[in-house]
Amino acid sequence: MSPLRYNFFTKSARLAEIALEASEEGPSQLSQTTINSNAFIILSIVLLILLLFSAFFSSSETSFSAVNIIRLKNYVEEKKRGAKKALWIAEHFDRTLTTCLVGNNFVNIGATTVGAYLITQLIKNPTVANIVTTFVMTIIVLIFGEIIPKSYAKEHPEEMTLFLSGFMYFLIKISYPFVVFFLWLKKAFVRKQEMLPTVTESELETIIETMEDQGVINSMDADLLQGVIDIGERTVNDIMTPRVDVIGVEINMTPEEIKDLFFKYKYSRMPVYKEDRDHIIGILTERDFFTAYIKKQKNDLRTLVSTPLYVSKELKVDDLIRKMQAAKKHFAIVSDEYGGTSGIVTLEDALEELFGEIYDEHDDDEDQVQHLVKLDDYTYTVSADLLVEELADTLELGKVPETTYPTVGGFLYGLVEELPYEGQVVDYPSYIYENDENGLIVETPITLRFTLLSVVERRIFKARLEIINSKNQEYKEQKNQD
Repeated sequence: MSPLRYNFFTKSARLAEIALEASEEGPSQLSQTTINSNAFIILSIVLLILLLFSAFFSSSETSFSAVNIIRLKNYVEEKKRGAKKALWIAEHFDRTLTTCLVGNNFVNIGATTVGAYLITQLIKNPTVANIVTTFVMTIIVLIFGEIIPKSYAKEHPEEMTLFLSGFMYFLIKISYPFVVFFLWLKKAFVRKQEMLPTVTESELETIIETMEDQGVINSMDADLLQGVIDIGERTVNDIMTPRVDVIGVEINMTPEEIKDLFFKYKYSRMPVYKEDRDHIIGILTERDFFTAYIKKQKNDLRTLVSTPLYVSKELKVDDLIRKMQAAKKHFAIVSDEYGGTSGIVTLEDALEELFGEIYDEHDDDEDQVQHLVKLDDYTYTVSADLLVEELADTLELGKVPETTYPTVGGFLYGLVEELPYEGQVVDYPSYIYENDENGLIVETPITLRFTLLSVVERRIFKARLEIINSKNQEYKEQKNQD
């Protein structure tokens, strides 16, 4: 109950007692004689009007505090009647709340006073009249002035705000000189805190999950919306192709060698470098190269390349998309802090953060494989292209493995102490959260054992992952017995 409404019913009961005391003393004109039937009817109508005002203020307070402002903005765009005023009232809720509280207290006290007087005309015994007044008016105001209007407004906030907005807007404007004092008191005693967002990112994720569970949107739409949220947190470093995996054209390669590279890897663009990949001089497109190749033009390769776009590996993915759009580029070189090459990133890489894997007509079926394949409860095959963060999420690891490379391939390359080779085994300690026998969440240590399955020219392509812990040992023993 708000401060302005505190002890309202106590005050109302006191007003009833004053009316009864006046009737006992006799000199008061208020109860000296029994009022006629017309006056009784008029006062009853006044009581009804005051109760309607009480319901109006109560429902306004609840509906404008519970209404979805975003939905009101949509109503304004749809030009729904009352939407503009409803939006203004909701956005100036301090004035709205103060107006409702002050108005509600006045009409409730007035209703109790009129009700007390009417009851004294019906019941001449002051003690009985006092008890009846307190009980009856409390019940009437609670039910018809508070519970019913507030409950309905809570269930239908948008409908009620549109319905009440016209008169509420009028009352807020004309009552401002009266409520400004209370607004000043509020500012003096209540310190204004920093404005918090209406919906946080975690709440938005929960909303998306709820909408998917309720069938409002399908799983693809949910993934797309989740991608829009996540893309603001991911950086170029998370999605780039590491330097060690970059396929490029050396400036001194022959046209035949370049043609073989395009045929082998089926890339539409490749970086052109001089001596090593830290000295990239431009980007060569498949179209430009084969146009010159078919015409048998003996152009200097430098005349066919375009100026590369350089980006930082700390750049956010959404900023990368905007930067590529502005530069009209589909391909960028990722620089490190020393000016060298960390890797490359394409517009397709960025868009896949929103839409998932994008395959084109050049992708072989064997390229469209799962990055993580479960063999049994504790064994997986892992593609080197899988992001370390996704691996940690899938396995529900307590902590994402620390690595300067975003992919499993780069992570494993950093773990080995020599050049990688097929059959090489490398262990990484980690932990998962489990419930113990008492139902408490505890950290259970595990070992991630990687066995390199495919290594070509020092590049890791695939590995087998085994999760080693006490349960794993029990599982293996049981499996061997079977």
